[in-house]
Amino acid sequence: MIIGPIQEHEREVLLGLAVSTGLFTAEDAEGLLGGVLDSLAAGELPEGHTVVACRESRDGPAIGWSYYAPDPYAETVWNVWWIGVSPSYHGDGVGQAILSNIERDAAALGARVIVIETSDQAPLARARNFYLKRGYEERGRIPDFYAEGDSKVIFSRSLAGAA
Repeated sequence: MIIGPIQEHEREVLLGLAVSTGLFTAEDAEGLLGGVLDSLAAGELPEGHTVVACRESRDGPAIGWSYYAPDPYAETVWNVWWIGVSPSYHGDGVGQAILSNIERDAAALGARVIVIETSDQAPLARARNFYLKRGYEERGRIPDFYAEGDSKVIFSRSLAGAA
């Protein structure tokens, strides 16, 4: 698998991938992720904010993508804002390749901790289990954060010795 920069022409493909996960409506994907892609295309993402795609081959279509960045309020902490993998590639190591890339990249830039936040809703159980299997620990929950009955779950992992 090859992980590298997204291409400007991939905006709709990447948003479609987000919708295909079943976790976003088209409107949600546009509102939550479209702005990131637009800011990237305009060269307006803050320093250190990174958007990458995973492909089976250098010229192949994106089968997964991620957005991650240093936390502006914590010393050498990075946030993973999005990891999305096409459902037809679930279980094939795409998410693992993306997360490993994030960890290597962040560690090389001096990160000491990676933080990932997600929902406690049933459709995200697979993601929560994935993070646990990758060595992340649940650090807390904020009840009714996203909506009534939809709690935020916070995971983190130390990168000590990961560089």
